[in-house]
Amino acid sequence: MESVKEEITGDTAARGDAALAAAQDTFGVTYLYPWQRLVIANILDAAGYSDEVKAEDAAYRGHQIVLLPTGAGKSLCFLVPALLLSGPTLVIYPLLALMADQQRRMNDGGLTSVTFRGNQSADEREENFRRIREGAKIILANPEVLQNERLVARLAQCGIAHAAVDEAHCVSEWGDSFRPAYLTLGKILEKLKVPVITAFT
Repeated sequence: MESVKEEITGDTAARGDAALAAAQDTFGVTYLYPWQRLVIANILDAAGYSDEVKAEDAAYRGHQIVLLPTGAGKSLCFLVPALLLSGPTLVIYPLLALMADQQRRMNDGGLTSVTFRGNQSADEREENFRRIREGAKIILANPEVLQNERLVARLAQCGIAHAAVDEAHCVSEWGDSFRPAYLTLGKILEKLKVPVITAFT
């Protein structure tokens, strides 16, 4: 598939463990927990990644819900696949503070990311799209900024390979009250033509 990188380098990848190689090279992680490996394998399988890992048939439907406690390494479950997929990964966060923290972590690891949020200038948005064209791996956004139809139309042309909805419990906890934008995420992801969607909570 066009949305998948076909080659990964490094000694670990040569042994067939591209996910661990990516985690080591970018984040300095020496071990992936079994639940992380399963989630990563599901995402890569659903996206058509042709490494040696295979997951359950549910992955081929392109959707999964991941429930893990705080500190269990949820972020690596979508950051590691982002390194292997050629198309960018869209990560939807509920809070700007979480987006900023993750962007700092990605920058520390040398993982290129862009952030879309409210009150950005046209020049800032264009700079983000330029970086996406040049290979930015992660697109960070919150539900509210994705209400912008022009932005969604532009993002739909970016070949997003995977969308991760972090803190997905907010859909039910906040969607009916003060964050109605959460209730629109399903339709937005359809407009973005995202083939693989994972909800994390």
